[in-house]
Amino acid sequence: MNTVESTTELVTEIASDKMEGRKPGTAGMESATRFVENYLSSAHIQPFFENYRDTLLVRDKESYNIVGLIKSKKPSTEYVLIGAHLDHLGIRPSQTDSIYNGANDDASGVTAVLQIATILKKYEVDKNIIVAVFTGEESGLLGSKHLAKRLKSLNIPLKLMLNFEMIGTVLSNGENQVYITGFDKSDFAENFNQLLNVEFATKLEGYEQLFRMSDNYPFYQEFGIPAHTICTFDFKNFDQFHQPGDEVSKLDLKNMNAIINLASLAILKLVNSDIPINISE
Repeated sequence: MNTVESTTELVTEIASDKMEGRKPGTAGMESATRFVENYLSSAHIQPFFENYRDTLLVRDKESYNIVGLIKSKKPSTEYVLIGAHLDHLGIRPSQTDSIYNGANDDASGVTAVLQIATILKKYEVDKNIIVAVFTGEESGLLGSKHLAKRLKSLNIPLKLMLNFEMIGTVLSNGENQVYITGFDKSDFAENFNQLLNVEFATKLEGYEQLFRMSDNYPFYQEFGIPAHTICTFDFKNFDQFHQPGDEVSKLDLKNMNAIINLASLAILKLVNSDIPINISE
């Protein structure tokens, strides 16, 4: 599993000043895109398309989702997608720090996806796993909408989508826990907890609208499948949301690393099991 040191190194790189806040269409976002491509290549995760880049326009600027594939070791028609968004707010005038590094939002989620993918690649998996790092989330989920429609047009039999968003702080309920958006829309959380034998995935009461506000939602719309966001930001535990102070120094890296390792274990068990994840009526 991952160490706190490896998690710290990865999130620090993605949220570094040289990425210039990762605004689509900028040199900083291009640097971040290349970094993710190189990471996937080094982990021997192949591109899903002819190369890693899935091209679209974000506010009239060319930008890219980065999409990889971990193939099942046995013939399988089932696909699971894990994703997070790479883009953030870029550089803006500020009295303190003009670079909006977005360490929690969402370098933390990208770190989780890359580390989970690296772990899954080391094992034989029974389902095909799409690894997606999105652009254009801050502009209206543009990257995830684009990829969901493209996969649908290709008749990819996607069964489950898991999105990682802002996992860098401790949930107000306590350590080593996350909440699941759309908790009641499937039996995913119940099965996830059973696989871990701990109460890992919880419900955030009063915030049901969050289900529609992150990159899980386009896949729910296009495929009608369980599609959830895994998150720890609960509006009480982090005061730097969309602020220049969203820096690695504000993250609880030990807790974040524990969450990534728990999620890695549960996803590995899930893709190698016959447990169906069912949409709730």
